Amino acid sequence: MVDLRLIILDYYYNPLTKGSNSIKAVLPAILNSCNFLKNKYSKPISEINLTSINFDDQHLWIQIKDQKVINPYKLLPPIFNQFSKEELKHFISGLDTISDGGAALTAYSKLQFVDMSKKERDSIKKSLFKYCELDTLAMVMIYEHLKTLI
Repeated sequence: MVDLRLIILDYYYNPLTKGSNSIKAVLPAILNSCNFLKNKYSKPISEINLTSINFDDQHLWIQIKDQKVINPYKLLPPIFNQFSKEELKHFISGLDTISDGGAALTAYSKLQFVDMSKKERDSIKKSLFKYCELDTLAMVMIYEHLKTLI
């Protein structure tokens, strides 16, 4: 197993990261720099030989606005987007979206230690699975980009 972060730190520079080596900064920088990834991941999951148990087969990993790739983490859906405002009043988790590691840790902790309704718990789990899938795919995308540079 190879830690891609070390490779990025030692051998990769992209000005779009603005000096950050966080996966949340590296991924959008790479996606905006690599035509191979743009072409591949702007197609529905079903057309790029991927499967997902968390996203439907028409999901697009890459969306472009004003000629720039939108950070895929910003496209993750809100946790409770399927509930009415009235239902949301009864939820106690205080979470909105899971789009970074801190939010994921908070959500996981709340699942462990907070007494909440099954609907709320299931929605948080579903969002965690989506976040984790994107995090894993982000590492694959970074690896694929690095391969194009060799």
